[in-house]
Amino acid sequence: MCFLKSKYSWLAAPVIWLTGVLVLVALWALATPEWIVAHFDQDGCSPVELTTVGLFFCLIGFLWLVPPMPPSRKRTVLLADFSLITLIAICRELDWHKLLISASHLPGATTGTPFKLKFLMNAHNPLSDRLIVAACFVLAFGLCGATLLYYLRRLLKGLFKLHPVCWSIAFLGGTTILSQLFDRLPADLRHTFGIHLSASQHALMTALEEGEELLLPIFVILAILQAHFIYNNDPSDSISLSRHKDL
Repeated sequence: MCFLKSKYSWLAAPVIWLTGVLVLVALWALATPEWIVAHFDQDGCSPVELTTVGLFFCLIGFLWLVPPMPPSRKRTVLLADFSLITLIAICRELDWHKLLISASHLPGATTGTPFKLKFLMNAHNPLSDRLIVAACFVLAFGLCGATLLYYLRRLLKGLFKLHPVCWSIAFLGGTTILSQLFDRLPADLRHTFGIHLSASQHALMTALEEGEELLLPIFVILAILQAHFIYNNDPSDSISLSRHKDL
């Protein structure tokens, strides 16, 4: 905790990310592809996936027990907003959103996951299903986008001022993008370039994708702690962090 109250607190997220990636690569190098799949990717039932979901659930309670902002009228609204975004992340991780739509098996209908733009654009898919997908998109992207826009100026400004919370949120966003990249890379290489990854290479992509997702709730918990120390503690508790209080 002393480190999180020091002037080097902004380095916490980079250190966690680098350590996490090194551990993931080491596990891949030492384990068999079968072991990686069994422990990282079992349709939401692997140890890594269950740990990720468990951390997201704990995160909702942690937000309210250790609020990342001082008492105010808008704190309850923002905490509810963060909790709903976390619940959306849980639904995505467990594929709960896919339970809203069942396969139509109509001629020309989209196969695979319905939560893609091509599903909305395909007139052969039932209108009711497309409306459900559109509503989910509006809720998820609207809520996340509005929250990001609300904090964007402070996030960008804070990065240059080495604000610890801004750095943790930046690594949260960057890690989310990397996770999606590792998720799509095998299929994109196969469909676009005809490149088929070996079992070992595919296992590496799996480890990096699921491992990076495991880091996401950790970054949020880190950001909450850093924000709590900055905005809810007495400035005399940490002179190094008091300079960030006005952002």
